[in-house]
Amino acid sequence: MNKAVVIDASLATMWAIPESYTAQALAVAFQWDQENVCPIAPCLMLTEVTNALYKRVIRKEIDLTTAIAALHVVMEFGVEIREEPGLHSLAMELSHQLGRHTTYDCHYLALAQIYNCEFWTGDERFYNSVKEAMHQVKWIGNYTPSPEG
Repeated sequence: MNKAVVIDASLATMWAIPESYTAQALAVAFQWDQENVCPIAPCLMLTEVTNALYKRVIRKEIDLTTAIAALHVVMEFGVEIREEPGLHSLAMELSHQLGRHTTYDCHYLALAQIYNCEFWTGDERFYNSVKEAMHQVKWIGNYTPSPEG
């Protein structure tokens, strides 16, 4: 198996809809492709991406056709969806340990722990709240391309 990296919905959405860190999100995806790194995510990632895109439709930032096209772009990046035994329990334990009020973000963190790999997020607030305790969490705003890339 290739090396894995967990990505969350906030990062995946940046691949399809221009945001502040879209350039970094696309660059890291290109680097992972070049290095045969496999992006993985728990099944809730696609639900969260769908919801984030639909919120933009509701706010009239994009139309429904654009949102659906963006969802297809995200799916074409080849993120492997993983449902591992114990994922949900570990997410709940991590949420409790980190003092989080929801478990959503910790599902990604739990998957990264199960695979012993990095977890990349586009959510700066989440990153800042866990970075001291969870060193495998990386924020896309801190990404700089490798010299070979």
